[in-house]
Amino acid sequence: DDDSDDEEAVAAPAAPAAPAQVFRSIGPGGFQRQQPGEQQPPIPPAPPRRLVPAKPAAEIADKTSLLELNDRICKWPLGHPGEPDFHFCGDQVNPGFPYCVAHCGLAYQAQMPRRDRRPPPPLPYGGPRVR
Repeated sequence: DDDSDDEEAVAAPAAPAAPAQVFRSIGPGGFQRQQPGEQQPPIPPAPPRRLVPAKPAAEIADKTSLLELNDRICKWPLGHPGEPDFHFCGDQVNPGFPYCVAHCGLAYQAQMPRRDRRPPPPLPYGGPRVR
């Protein structure tokens, strides 16, 4: 019978021991460092993404996009950059310039000599105030 008393004493739960005080080290940036047993395995890397070029919309399929620009085609922008039909001219460049012959005529205009230029118009109400 003594053996059964010992088994009951062993099987009875012992009084919960006071939890051992754990000292934590605070790392740079204020995070708590983990003990080796608490660390979790790193997250596995995501599978590589395949870049599939988007099929251009029908209205811009034959127009030159930013990715198609090179030093042999005209870079004159047509339309507003925020709109879906924005594109570049794409014609053959005028050698030595970034634009075709037609757009070079718009971009590079000769200036009149200074003596032939008109003076600027007068400021309204007699000009700026002087204190």
